[in-house]
Amino acid sequence: MAGKYDNPPPLPHERVARVLRVASIDGKLLLFIAGAFAILAAYTGDRVGAIVGCCAAGAGALELNGVGRIQNFIAEGVEQLIKSQLLLLAVILIYAAYQLTHFNPEEILSAVTPRMRERFMELGIGEDQYLPILRQTYQTLYVTVGVVSLFYQGGLALYYRRARPTVYRLLNNT
Repeated sequence: MAGKYDNPPPLPHERVARVLRVASIDGKLLLFIAGAFAILAAYTGDRVGAIVGCCAAGAGALELNGVGRIQNFIAEGVEQLIKSQLLLLAVILIYAAYQLTHFNPEEILSAVTPRMRERFMELGIGEDQYLPILRQTYQTLYVTVGVVSLFYQGGLALYYRRARPTVYRLLNNT
């Protein structure tokens, strides 16, 4: 039963404006953050990270291109919004799978600081015991990244897909 304070559904131009706002913010953040990580990864010699960062930044650029196309009354720009999220999702899942299959114990152990070693000793965990803990933490991190990305990027792709008929209807009637 509808209450007297229920809001009516948004008008088509309001919905398209919301899609453009979301896509613009997401695309700019993605381009900036992924680009910065790509540069940082390249600087540290992490080739895989640099490639992944560039691909993710490319997904942000694709999303911003879709925004520009919609703003120029080209309804097919919404397809680029959807593709950008699916591209980013694929990049993240491939990177997470790569990291899960390329665990490097020496690299992880070299990242353990003296303070962390002291803390492990305080907890009664010897040097031979904390590598399995670090491995489990590493694996949990990348599985979590994959699952969160599946929901976030998948959700945004679905949001854009559901807005597609409204975008086409609005822009083809103007």
